[in-house]
Amino acid sequence: MLVACASDWTSPARLPRVLARAGARVIALSPPGHAVTVTRYVDRVVPAPAALDAYVDALRDHLRAHRYAWVIVADDPLLVALRARAAGGEAWVRELLPIASDHPWAAIVASKTAFAELGGAAGLPVPPSRTCASLEDARRAMDALGAPIMLKQATGFAGLGVRLVTSAGELAAAWAEVGAGQVVAQRFVDGPVGNTIFLMQRGRPICWMSAFKARTFQGRFGPSSARRFMVHGDVAPLLRRIGALTGYHGFGAIDWILGDDDRLHTIELNARPVPTIHMGPRAGVDFARAVREMLGGGATVQVPPPPPARVHAMFPEDIYRAATQGRFDRASWDTRSDVPWSDPALLVYHLRAFYRALAHS
Repeated sequence: MLVACASDWTSPARLPRVLARAGARVIALSPPGHAVTVTRYVDRVVPAPAALDAYVDALRDHLRAHRYAWVIVADDPLLVALRARAAGGEAWVRELLPIASDHPWAAIVASKTAFAELGGAAGLPVPPSRTCASLEDARRAMDALGAPIMLKQATGFAGLGVRLVTSAGELAAAWAEVGAGQVVAQRFVDGPVGNTIFLMQRGRPICWMSAFKARTFQGRFGPSSARRFMVHGDVAPLLRRIGALTGYHGFGAIDWILGDDDRLHTIELNARPVPTIHMGPRAGVDFARAVREMLGGGATVQVPPPPPARVHAMFPEDIYRAATQGRFDRASWDTRSDVPWSDPALLVYHLRAFYRALAHS
């Protein structure tokens, strides 16, 4: 399998262990020095340029010379770049993305606006939304949707490019921060935020797990640093519906808010592997087994059981959260079960990065 990671992200480095447990030989195409290049579960690193356009060209040339059982696109900037190449008519990208590039829903792999528009039209539980290209559009959207609303950049990730606007007086300042290109204005649903991480086989959900964001960093809507696994009756029907609409194939995640109506309100789709896939056993599922069975031609659907009511700290995310917030309480260091002890080089990579962050703080 090939893990294609163009960005200097840390979370894709936990994926190769899952793939190795599935019996795969894992190749990483990545710029040198990124986290995914140091994990012991990558069998070979293929160096790639750091510039995104040059990286995409290198990926194209590499795939012309090598064949893989599965190519996994592991970061959002690369998804956006590949979607643009597909829209420009480059046929080699067609089967590379989790939704085929000529599918009517293909745009949702790289656009929050497309997901809001298509999902809402198809009856998915997406809060009422409007696509905005200007501050005036946002004002009209706020009038139509009512306050508060969320403003979200079409291609933002990890909680970046998201602002909560509680009144008309806050709109101009929020727009100045996120108003580049298309922006989604979406009715705000108050409640616990979480996501469902899934693996689909040609539109069929075969393995998933859901969790609340128990702790976050970079603000309430930023990335999670601790998870509390859960189950909910809306999850399986929602995944089946998304799979049927898109023919989705591969890893992904849907972000949702649990409203006071006890229903899940879907706020966006991440069309890539996300952090905590390696934590599946704690939710009662095994993504490695699902990958192995999927590539073998069939898979048994794994439905997660009700989990214990426990908060699981994520490594290194919860340490970074504590550092940025200046709160080194006991929970900040409760990462024992998620520390990659079996992957010493990756652990050293994170510790060095943490030391550099402290030195420059």
